[in-house]
Amino acid sequence: MARLDQAKALATAFDLGVPAGGLTPVAGGRMNLMWRLRTDRGEWAVKQLNRSREAWWLAAYETAVEVERAAYRQGVPMPRPVPPPLVDLTVHGGPVSYRVHEWCHGSRLPDRDVPHAVLGWVGHTLASLHARAAPSPPDEPAPHTLTEWDSWLGPPTPWTERVRSYFPDIARAIVAVERAGPGHHPVLTHRDVKPDNVLVTRRTPVLVDWDGAGADFAEREAVRSALAFSRIAGGWQRRRFVAVLRAYRAAGGAPVPAEPRSFAGVLRHQLAAAAYLVWRALGHRPVSPPERAAARGHALEFLAELRATLAGAADWTSWIAGE
Repeated sequence: MARLDQAKALATAFDLGVPAGGLTPVAGGRMNLMWRLRTDRGEWAVKQLNRSREAWWLAAYETAVEVERAAYRQGVPMPRPVPPPLVDLTVHGGPVSYRVHEWCHGSRLPDRDVPHAVLGWVGHTLASLHARAAPSPPDEPAPHTLTEWDSWLGPPTPWTERVRSYFPDIARAIVAVERAGPGHHPVLTHRDVKPDNVLVTRRTPVLVDWDGAGADFAEREAVRSALAFSRIAGGWQRRRFVAVLRAYRAAGGAPVPAEPRSFAGVLRHQLAAAAYLVWRALGHRPVSPPERAAARGHALEFLAELRATLAGAADWTSWIAGE
């Protein structure tokens, strides 16, 4: 489908008006393709969803949409979601899923430093989100065993051997997750509050990319976000980490224990994401060839982050204690 034809089809499906041209690619996240679309009714952000055609994916996505809508009604700063929450179009002979938001005129956070005011906003926004308790704790299956990982990878190739080089880290992470047990405060929340998902506008930062929203434990998301916003070249910055958690607690957020188990949620997230991407990379999930190729690099990125989390947990625990 040509770009202009695709723009017209999307504009019709989402009732966006008459396109002023085709889709303009937008640089962004590593998991989803994004375009900007101008019509006679405004400007729109069009996202191609990195989806699976399995029933569990749609169920999780429907939960994410419900959480996003509730947060929008609550007044959490975010781009306005445009109904319907998902549209399938035929592209190159196969179905492709899209969603649309009103375009947000903002800028990405600077790579070198995050303004202190934004760190405070992150803490307050998390506390606001965590005011909505989940009806039940999130479903957290046991981590996959090393035997399972090895069986997925099959005969050795250069890429599978790179994955296997992380097996000692995976084994340590599995033990840490199993020892930690569940969290304490289940909430319905964004689940991926990080610099990539924040745009700074003239009025306020806004939180984008709600496709993974759902049930989580409050303390775990707070720690993940504090780490994400304290990341610098070569490590993490204590000042930023503490600033997020202080703002979070000041706004009524749940106490975060100064214990290594507080980082079990980070490890669980990294293990699950890496496993899912390995499945995609190996063709164990119904995805397109470009998605399968992209998953190879993304899986290794998550495994590298897993290794870094294991190395940093002791220092981060001391930061919580000193906060």
